[in-house]
Amino acid sequence: MHFSKGNLILILVFVGGIILPTAILSFLGFRNIQNEMFLAQKNFDENQAALEKDIEDAIEKEQEKIYQETKAASLFLYEQPRSLLEFGNAASFKDVAGIEAIFLYNNGKLVYPDISSKHFYPTHDFSSVVASVNEQRLFEAEQDTSSREVLLHRLIKTNSPFITKNEQVVNILGIIRLCYKEKNYEEALKWLKVLESNPHLQGYLHADLTRSVNLLHFEILVKQKKHAEAEDYSLSVLNQFLQSESIEDIPSAKFFFETAFSQILSFEDLSQEKRESFWNLRANFNRQLGYMEILSKYRKNFEDLLSNDFMSKDGILYRSRDDVTLFKMGYPFLSGNQIVIAKIDTEAFRARLIERVKNVSQRWKNVPFSIIDEKDSLLAGAIPDSSGVISQTRISGAFDWEFSLYEKDMKEIRRESRQRMYLMYGLLLFSLITVVFGSFFMLRFIIQEHKLLAMKANFLSSVSHELKTPLTSIKMFAEMMARGRVTKVEKVQEYSGLIGKEATRLENLIGAILNYTRMEHGTGAFKWERLDFSVCAKKVFEAVEDIGVEKGLEFHTKFEPGAYVMGDYTALYSLAQNLIENAIKYTNAPGEITISVYNEEDRAVFSVADTGVGIDSSEQKNIFNDFYRVGDEMTRSTKGSGLGLAIVKRVAETHKATISLSSKLGKGSTFTVRFKKVD
Repeated sequence: MHFSKGNLILILVFVGGIILPTAILSFLGFRNIQNEMFLAQKNFDENQAALEKDIEDAIEKEQEKIYQETKAASLFLYEQPRSLLEFGNAASFKDVAGIEAIFLYNNGKLVYPDISSKHFYPTHDFSSVVASVNEQRLFEAEQDTSSREVLLHRLIKTNSPFITKNEQVVNILGIIRLCYKEKNYEEALKWLKVLESNPHLQGYLHADLTRSVNLLHFEILVKQKKHAEAEDYSLSVLNQFLQSESIEDIPSAKFFFETAFSQILSFEDLSQEKRESFWNLRANFNRQLGYMEILSKYRKNFEDLLSNDFMSKDGILYRSRDDVTLFKMGYPFLSGNQIVIAKIDTEAFRARLIERVKNVSQRWKNVPFSIIDEKDSLLAGAIPDSSGVISQTRISGAFDWEFSLYEKDMKEIRRESRQRMYLMYGLLLFSLITVVFGSFFMLRFIIQEHKLLAMKANFLSSVSHELKTPLTSIKMFAEMMARGRVTKVEKVQEYSGLIGKEATRLENLIGAILNYTRMEHGTGAFKWERLDFSVCAKKVFEAVEDIGVEKGLEFHTKFEPGAYVMGDYTALYSLAQNLIENAIKYTNAPGEITISVYNEEDRAVFSVADTGVGIDSSEQKNIFNDFYRVGDEMTRSTKGSGLGLAIVKRVAETHKATISLSSKLGKGSTFTVRFKKVD
């Protein structure tokens, strides 16, 4: 086998650029796979160190983010309302997830919240207010049989030593209840004003009745549909509350203002401007009351933290006591003498940190770790049953958490290593198989290309010979007649006939080449029409019949009408012509050729059978290939271009027809083409 220079270069590049490097990489890959166990252990140790650093960085960054958000919120506190008129126009408060309350100080003075209070008193549990109301209702139920006259008579005895102030309050409340029940709202308001002129009167269980009286006054105004008066009344109570020297019972005050403002916002006749003002008023004022409640409840914690001059270099100081966690922020986070004390919302703060930790740990699923809080509750990770602890680290910040790393079971490492080894072996084997198959198909392609080049060379030799032979005969007979060497009429007619036959032979050869070229351009070069293949095949037979008869062959034909197919007439004519001419060409006298066109269910069948030389079984698979001819071009007796059966195959494929061959060497051949029939 001889290869062209280009093919040799291609083979050298393939061997030197693919096979050789693949072999080297395969060798090195097998060696590295053997060290996979050691690499897995080393990789696990590196992952542990990376996870520990990532966890610490994640918590530090999330706390830093909270600090920055708290700083931004503290700067915003300077814009919060300082007087009653400012509450309605205050902007929305900046909340910080994980922080329940933020208190701003400047030069040791509380800037926010500040409601001009001078003293803080321990707050009453709001349940006492509810209990007072319930007891009051019980008392009123017991007095249901009393009349207003009896109650008034009791009030007249004010100077009696037997009537106490508490009894007077009870009698007034009874009168108010009767007036309210009888819908005598104006009289009820008069008696309410009596109680309001004496604030902080003690009711049942010694609870302050001030806010209960205020709320009843407000509800009577709403019952009377005096919405404007109800709005003004709630604002006047708010103003008195802000101007008071002390703030007592914050929960009851918060309940009154929340109830009043919510009810005002439900008024249908409330203007949009007032609605926005009351909305802002409720949100901002309730927040300040909530902050004041926290401040009074944890006053000792705040005082201790505020008086502590120690501050870490990052400007943050944490203190936890009595299940409350505060942190102080100062310089360098804040400038000058500004100080922020924030009360941490423990659950929300923890949730932020844990969420950040879980996001980071997703990249290290194969590293066992755990984070445990001060109550030994598992926050993140998992505690293995049998693995030992490699290291434990305290996480500094708002909480006293413990971060632990655990040893990994060697069986698990071996299992993971084995899985990776199998994967690497599989990939390596796949690469080798790919290279082997690639090499096989490439060599096959090169061999096929070499064969194709050889067939093309045979084709050119054949075509040159086929063109030269008729041209030589035509030229010789034409010169003889032109020079007058042939004078007899019989000879002139004989030579003229020979010239015509050679011209026809030349025309057929050129036609075969043109048909092959047309097939190369695909179906776009075809003109599709419905035609009767019997008529087409019969015309081909009539055109070549004389050649077979002169050769001494016997023909048997059957052209059944109605074998309609959809196709290109020229291409189908070429198919029939090539098969019939091949049968004539390869059948010696005395021989027989049978040509049939008939219908078979939904198929139109064209068959050409001969008793010629036949085709060897080893050659049958190649005869439809381009330029292929059996034997050597220079030694075979039957000449041709090698394109006839290639054209037949392409026409059949283009028309979605099937072609089959049945042949025995020395017995003859039968070619059968089945077309899809059309109505």
